Amino acid sequence: MHVRYVIALALVACSNNKTQPMPDAPKDVGFAKPTASLRANKQLGKCSVTTATVCTKDADCPTSETCANIIWTDIGAADLSCLGTASSDVGTPAQMMFATTVKDFQSGNAVPQATVIAFDGVDTATQFDMQTSDASGNVTFTIPAGTKRVGFKMTADSVMPTFLLNQYFSTCTATPCTTPNKIQSVSNATAATLPALIGETRTPGTGVLAGALRDCMQHEMSNFIATVSSTSHMATPLVGAEAYYFSAGVDLPVHHSQQDASSGDGLFMAIQLPPMATAYVQMWGFKSDADITSGTLTEVAELQVPVLADTVITGSYEPLRQ
Repeated sequence: MHVRYVIALALVACSNNKTQPMPDAPKDVGFAKPTASLRANKQLGKCSVTTATVCTKDADCPTSETCANIIWTDIGAADLSCLGTASSDVGTPAQMMFATTVKDFQSGNAVPQATVIAFDGVDTATQFDMQTSDASGNVTFTIPAGTKRVGFKMTADSVMPTFLLNQYFSTCTATPCTTPNKIQSVSNATAATLPALIGETRTPGTGVLAGALRDCMQHEMSNFIATVSSTSHMATPLVGAEAYYFSAGVDLPVHHSQQDASSGDGLFMAIQLPPMATAYVQMWGFKSDADITSGTLTEVAELQVPVLADTVITGSYEPLRQ
């Protein structure tokens, strides 16, 4: 979940769902053309005894069996039916309580005593509430009526300031609402370790952007490339921008020689970003095998974000909507 940059290529998309061929990058910065079209992926396993039964969790298996050997599995072409369509976001009908747990991105452990600010979507200036997680990482917020998307800022002694942007806040029947059931922060140790895995040392004063891309059915997407651009709907990467992708086998970033586009887990990262008020995280890919033949890439996702010094900004990435 992070990314780096260094290019100056030009890629034009006249609108959310229009495409145009892209020239090859002058060097391997994680934004070279993919070799396959966009695919959907899901974590699937087999029940421990009745191994012919496909499962995603223990409850899918007969009593006393577990769901074993869960791996990221290609389940077909990515569903892009919502690309370029009107947003389906629905605001909350009334003020609601929202309960979740702050967990560490890498270890999955609860993060106690984290200060968490809830705000409107990607608008960090429009804050809803501020709370501190308890000893088990649990935290509860008040979300105002009409809310469609929620963002969070998490800080703690062991945490690099972490933003989670653009989370869809679905209407819940439960009180409090518990979807999503966790929000993830990035520790100082992880922020240093992940770049080191691909031979990089994060430069103090720079920003980090990261996330995962899912299709219209919320399945993780593989074979997209990512960049952080200074221009909306056009790939004009920030100076220093270089994208890395995670290996689905270990959920860790790897060199471009091992993963030159996203894997089944849909995770990417960018580091060494110069701070700026507005940048655009973009994901591009071939929608079909025919597009590979013609060399026509499509911008399938974009999110406007700030780049903040010594801060990790993650987001919920999905096909572009109107």
